[in-house]
This record gives sequence, C-alpha cells and structure tokens, in this order.
Amino acid sequence: MMQCLLRERYWKMKTRKTIKTVQNNCIICKRFKVKSVSSEPTPLAPDRVTDCESFEIVGIDLSGPLFLKNEGDVWMILFTCALYRAIHLELVNSLFSDALFLALRRLFARLGRPRRIYSDNVTKFRGASNDLSNLNCRKIRKEARTHEIFWKFIPPTAGWWGGW
Repeated sequence: MMQCLLRERYWKMKTRKTIKTVQNNCIICKRFKVKSVSSEPTPLAPDRVTDCESFEIVGIDLSGPLFLKNEGDVWMILFTCALYRAIHLELVNSLFSDALFLALRRLFARLGRPRRIYSDNVTKFRGASNDLSNLNCRKIRKEARTHEIFWKFIPPTAGWWGGW
C-alpha cells in the first residue's frame, strides 16, 4: 500500500527496500508488529497435585546453627508438606544421624508416616537414607503393616529443585 501511494507522486528505485528500512526503524511500527509473549505453564509433578494426607510427601531442609544464650548450638530441621504447604519445625542438638532419626521419629508420632521424602544431597541425609534402605522392609511391612519410605534427592547443584 505504501509503495502504491509513493508511486502516485514519485518513481523511486528500490522502493521496497527503502520502505522496509523505514518500517524497521520506526518505534510505533515495532510495537504493533511484536507478537505477544505466551507460554504454556509446565505441569506440576504428580507428588504436588495428587490428593493425599498432610505430610505424606515431605521436603526436608536444615538451617543453622542457631546460637543459644547458654553457649549451646542447635540446628533446625524444616519439614514441608508438598501438597498443603504446611511446615513443621524440629530442633536438634547435633548433626549426627541419631539426632536426625529422633526428629523423624517425632514427626512420625505427631503427623504420621510420610510416603516420600525429598531432600538436599547433604551427607547427613544420605546417611539416613542408607540406614533406612538397610532395614528389612518386607519383614517390617509384614509385622507392622506400614509402607516403605522412598527418599529422593535433588540434583547436587540445583537448589531450585527443592523450591517448595
């Protein structure tokens, strides 16, 4: 259309090229030519959307040390429910596996036994996972009718995976 309007009055060589350069440099034309940004949201993981009880799928993280007035150090273990976004805090006196197991035991007593646990690749969590995997789960399931706990670790350098 622009070329037709120009040719009514003038005859210019390489008219198309000139029109394209003017349109590419025009700010108003650029605004109208831009496509709107739209992307489909990625689906959430099945552990985040399937209906289950609270704290059945749990994320664990450590924070600390916290310094007490009596010169003692404590660490806080943060348990997060993946589905309902509830949190549970436990204090431990040390970072040994025994202290972690006691915190897990208190969590089991108060909120029930989780089916799946997500955590960082901290050596304490690795050790606790190895200790749980060494148990004879068939015998325990037969006697106590409880389910096995699956411990999943996020990749070592991807802290954003445990974002919930």
